[in-house]
Amino acid sequence: MPVPKEPILFMKPIGVRVGCNDAVVLPQGSVKGDWEVELGVVIGTRARYVPEADALNYVAGYCVVNDVSEREYQLERGGQWDKGKGCDTFGPVGPWLVTTDEVTDPQALPMWCEVNGRRMQNGNTRTMVFGVRQLVSYLSRFMTLEPGT
Repeated sequence: MPVPKEPILFMKPIGVRVGCNDAVVLPQGSVKGDWEVELGVVIGTRARYVPEADALNYVAGYCVVNDVSEREYQLERGGQWDKGKGCDTFGPVGPWLVTTDEVTDPQALPMWCEVNGRRMQNGNTRTMVFGVRQLVSYLSRFMTLEPGT
């Protein structure tokens, strides 16, 4: 897949959030369940039209998110990605929120994903196509990011 010129946006509704040890339940008809480790960035201060240089000042902290997807719904059934990423339980979070004073560089964090106790993915935020500064600034151009987002 070619590198996009701008970040690809999709929504994760409130119903996706579950704890890191809670069960992920695939929806009826699911045939291509998938997972990816992602860096969760939690906004601490209301952000609108934020300059990239100031973007980290709007961040409260970071957490690990398992971005669960149903790839057939997302990629093969037309429309937006939301229906393949927004199913109930498709967003395990945590178990911790690490505050910004504990993270000197959000682009240098090792991350991994385990499914049923088996390591499935290793990664590092240094390989992100768009960094945290870029993403917070970019998103704040289109929507107000409220504390807790």
